[in-house]
Amino acid sequence: MDKGTMLNDIEDKLNVVNKGMFKPEDFNDESLGEIEDIHSMVTGRTSISAIEQSAIIEELSKLRNS
Repeated sequence: MDKGTMLNDIEDKLNVVNKGMFKPEDFNDESLGEIEDIHSMVTGRTSISAIEQSAIIEELSKLRNS
């Protein structure tokens, strides 16, 4: 699965208001494994608490290219 699809799935699951917040071009290929891990965790859960949602968004923000 490509980065764009995984990032869109994560945004959808977390109900991110600002769609497109995580653009594939903002992430380098070295972060792909971590994005896959986050994607698996998020899509495998039935619910995610607000605290978990904030932590996931923060983690994705750290992975972005500066």
